[in-house]
Amino acid sequence: MINGTKSVLLCRTWVVARNGEPVMAYPVPFEVGPLSTSETRVPVWPEDFGSFDGAVAEITGEGVRCIVEAPAPATKRAASSYAVVAVASLLFGLLAIAAAAALGGLLPRIAAFAVPPMALAGTTVRAEYGASGIGKLSYAVLAPDGRQLQGGPLAERSGSIPIALPAAKAAGAYTLHMAMQGPLGSVDATRVLNAIVARAATNRTKFARIGSISVSPVIAKPGETIDVSYTATAQRGYVRLLGLDGSIWAEKPFSPRGETQFVVPYFSAPREMRVVVHVARGQTSAQSTAGLVVADLAGQPSSGETQVASDDESGSGSISNGSANGTFAVLTPRVRSGNPIKIRILSPRNGLRVALTDSQSREISHLDAGTDADEVLTLPAPAVSVPTRYVVVASFTDGFGQESIVQPVTVLP
Repeated sequence: MINGTKSVLLCRTWVVARNGEPVMAYPVPFEVGPLSTSETRVPVWPEDFGSFDGAVAEITGEGVRCIVEAPAPATKRAASSYAVVAVASLLFGLLAIAAAAALGGLLPRIAAFAVPPMALAGTTVRAEYGASGIGKLSYAVLAPDGRQLQGGPLAERSGSIPIALPAAKAAGAYTLHMAMQGPLGSVDATRVLNAIVARAATNRTKFARIGSISVSPVIAKPGETIDVSYTATAQRGYVRLLGLDGSIWAEKPFSPRGETQFVVPYFSAPREMRVVVHVARGQTSAQSTAGLVVADLAGQPSSGETQVASDDESGSGSISNGSANGTFAVLTPRVRSGNPIKIRILSPRNGLRVALTDSQSREISHLDAGTDADEVLTLPAPAVSVPTRYVVVASFTDGFGQESIVQPVTVLP
């Protein structure tokens, strides 16, 4: 094992029994020091574990997780001392093997179902699986209280399943169940994943932390004053109003009251901006952002027109490119009343929630996004009598705080 990181890596060894159950092959994990190479011979005696399908080495550390699998060693069989018995046994064995292979290839079988024994709450882990035979393969993930978090049929006979663990203040055990049912029988396997809470979370008062951040209104007029509200544990810091290119339009010191106001700059076309809260405590720091759109909604055309302010402008202030934020894209920036507003998820985030709000930041509808990239969500367009601009707001948890990204959409009558 070659450790190219600056942290200590731990290596644990497991054997996978024929029923798919992992068992510790060696009770003590092996350590690989930072920026070092280690070679270790692990004694694994098949007699101690009975029959098993293979061995697994799991290497974990800060930002590192690697799983290496190896098949079980072949079992040596003593040769018979009688030639006649040997020939008869060979013929019988060949027939039995052929029959077993033909039947075994059709019987449902879950050959592998591996998950890490522990993971941090609020993170996403992957469950590796492999199955064979005739039947329908499905899985389910159950929360500690018995609720099903995710699940459904699996089209592939092998692969990996992303499992998003919800953020939690206490540890809990999640149950992963995989089943295969067919005309020749059924088989199932169960694994337990323990979600733990980071030790730093038990004493957050020693570290810089941003609990929440919000901007009101989310759609502001040029020259209007916006209110930035936030909760943070810090000794110092600053609040900035930034453009998408990183230019600083305004900056004020961090307020322990959690309130800061900015005057929106004047732009000739709609412009997306961000508010950044950066705080520090001791040697630690934290940062979180929230988005807003600068647009003059009072200048919308009459009901007889189908164009809204800045729709015909293509300057630097245009925000028609929905993929610019990297998290989601509005596929239908202009849609008629009653039709669906299509939103594509470009990069899944923890606890991603997509909502449609009006110019007063009032929520009209919302959806919770899944964990798959390229997922397309739909929100119903409200009924309007004149072209009206709304905002799609994507909120998610990033680090110690909550971040919001906005994108405008126009609803036509």
